[in-house]
Amino acid sequence: MKKLQSFANDLVMLVMAFFLAACSDSNKKPSEDGLVSVTLQTDWYAQAEHGGFYQALAEGYYEELGLDVTINQGGPNALVTQKVATGNSEFGIGRSDDVIVHASRGLPLVIVGALMQRDPQALLFHQESGIKDFKDLDGKTVMATPGALFLQFLERRYDITINVTPLDYGMSRFLADKDFIQQCFITNEPYYVAKEGASPGTLLIADSGFDPYRVIYANRSFAKKNPGLVKAFVAASIRGWESYMNGPRDSAHTIIRQANPKMTEEFMAFSVGAMQENNLIAGEGPQQATGLIIHSRIEETVDQLLEAGLVDAPMDVSKIAPLDYLPESLTAVAAE
Repeated sequence: MKKLQSFANDLVMLVMAFFLAACSDSNKKPSEDGLVSVTLQTDWYAQAEHGGFYQALAEGYYEELGLDVTINQGGPNALVTQKVATGNSEFGIGRSDDVIVHASRGLPLVIVGALMQRDPQALLFHQESGIKDFKDLDGKTVMATPGALFLQFLERRYDITINVTPLDYGMSRFLADKDFIQQCFITNEPYYVAKEGASPGTLLIADSGFDPYRVIYANRSFAKKNPGLVKAFVAASIRGWESYMNGPRDSAHTIIRQANPKMTEEFMAFSVGAMQENNLIAGEGPQQATGLIIHSRIEETVDQLLEAGLVDAPMDVSKIAPLDYLPESLTAVAAE
């Protein structure tokens, strides 16, 4: 994995660029304490999968770059894209394929950095079922989001047929049926079913060839008018994620538990372990690093969306995912 040797220098440059931009940007101005208030809308309740943002908040990384950041929890009806598109939140998180589809349909969204190089979306099954790989899903019923692109991709890639029953976000049906298969996060549901005595197995969707990023995105107009602010948020978030994955994580976990009392230290340790084991945050290989986005990967996702009929025409990836908001050390990697 590429080392980000110049990251500290990037932060110094970003502090200067941010305050220069704040003087001229029309949307966001520093308050009397010199900080600019922005909001991050997450896709689910506070959890370890958001840990880097809470780490940046707890360790003061956002404040160092002039930002007063509020993290709003999501949930089943978080409506993240709508909140960002309408300006009710400056930043949101989600999968790159979802952001691309929404942007193709006219929502003013722009990807500004990667949250995860590999998405934690997976399929959960019982070890007793005999499932070993994606081909074994042929003819099976999977509880998942109807119309999910990854299901269409799996059927085409492996020449299989998958029957879909709508996702209900529960675990009771899985625990009651050894042949049950359902959509999950590799960082989440396997922990709970194992605690109930099941022997879970998982297939990480990213291993199938369908490999979108999990991303940070912003309102297009907001990002255009506030480039220094967006770069500062991305840089501080990347620093937060690097710190969180290396540990210690006590301060971030304290805030997470305050926001979501259901989170236990044991469960969050499991989630962090799954992120580390599967290289979700920083990825692996010469063109993966914390926060990095590569245009060729975005183009591949666009092509997959075109093939599935979820976007109507090719898209200019430099507009949906410009590299302008990344630290200089990452744009150098992206250009290699």
